[in-house]
Amino acid sequence: MLLLPETIARHRIALMEALDAGRISDAAAEAAHLSSGRIADLLAGASHVDAIALLRALPGERVGTILAAMPSSVAADILDSLELEEAAGFFRAIRPEYSADIYHIWRSQDPEWAEAVVDRMEEPFRSLIRELGTHPPGTAGAAMVVRYLAIPSGATVGDTVDAIRAAPPEVERSAYVYVVDPQGIPKGVVSVRDLFLGDRSAVVDRIMTEDLVAVAADHDAVDAARTLRNRGFKLLPVLDSGGRLAGVITREDAFELLTEELASGFVRSAQGSPDESFFTPPMQAVRGRLPWMGANVVLNLGAVFVISSFESTIAQVAILAAFLPMITDMGGNVGIQALSVAIRSIALDEVRIGALWRAIRKEFLVGLVNGAVLGLFFAGLAFMLEGNPWLGLVAGTALGVNVLVASVVGGSLPFIIKRLGKDPAMMTGPFLTTVTDITGVSIYLGLSTLFLTQIIG
Repeated sequence: MLLLPETIARHRIALMEALDAGRISDAAAEAAHLSSGRIADLLAGASHVDAIALLRALPGERVGTILAAMPSSVAADILDSLELEEAAGFFRAIRPEYSADIYHIWRSQDPEWAEAVVDRMEEPFRSLIRELGTHPPGTAGAAMVVRYLAIPSGATVGDTVDAIRAAPPEVERSAYVYVVDPQGIPKGVVSVRDLFLGDRSAVVDRIMTEDLVAVAADHDAVDAARTLRNRGFKLLPVLDSGGRLAGVITREDAFELLTEELASGFVRSAQGSPDESFFTPPMQAVRGRLPWMGANVVLNLGAVFVISSFESTIAQVAILAAFLPMITDMGGNVGIQALSVAIRSIALDEVRIGALWRAIRKEFLVGLVNGAVLGLFFAGLAFMLEGNPWLGLVAGTALGVNVLVASVVGGSLPFIIKRLGKDPAMMTGPFLTTVTDITGVSIYLGLSTLFLTQIIG
């Protein structure tokens, strides 16, 4: 069945309309045409009553994938509002690596509820949840999956190939097989491709790679994802405190972690909240955005002070005020371009914090060329509009210099803030806006005052 974006949008709208009208069976029928991730996004912004009503109308396996796709805190709240037996039934349908995050949240909020739900699970699911739930969110242990291929040291290639063929489908498609000693400590890794091409009678230890890159379970999940991506692995083993193989981080999960981190960085760079989505309630969105906008108002008072200092200049040549927005806005736009590149490079671990001077040199050259071209262009426009070459020269020079400053500040400030141990995506935006506004206004009105006689004449 081929679903076009327009068709998916219609099903999504129809589902929400049916849910709002209380037509749960119609909403469940529409859900059959949408992915679990889309439904999770919709239900995360809906009331718990509506979300639970729809989940009750869906097959158990689908319920598990939808709850797994929700933010763990939202899924935990939804399940927490159910009766114990029903909550346990929904919880049982969620894959362990996702249900463990929910269990971890419950343990911090209501340990008795957490244990009551998990006590209703069967083994080995119960023990697995308790083990995975000990890993705090954001760690490699919380992000890992526990489905991987491992073979005892000393096994033959033939035995390993037979074990792969007998494994469940999701494990059978794994790219690597880990070789472990009797204590579960990994000794090496071998690709599935090499196993199928190898001699069945050979001992797997002879063809394995002993240089194994792994991370500890308490290691930062995003850093682990960067390691996997930078080395080009398909899986990254995760070790427990005893050095035993506890799970793996898949390439898909790593890219998802990096994508979320990058998206959160860009949202924070605009002084938004990384927790806000299209379906976030309006007042919650206001609470996330308003504080940063208020901070911008306070910071921009600096530009207001500069402008008021040149009140007499503006009063004599009123047309000066007409060009101010272009100069300040162009500085902001150029700064955001440089800022986005810098934050993206830091978030994707493409550069180190020590690359500050390299960033400054690059952005100085970029800003110099862009400033010269844009300044000449703006000077020509100002001259054409007003027929005043001195006004064109002042406006073009101010815009060119502001572009240069904005490029250097936007490209280097994230490195400085990161070196101070702060979040560059959250803090750079307000500083960038203030610097470019004050710089543009000061240069423009300062030059206008200096050449006021020529401009008037």
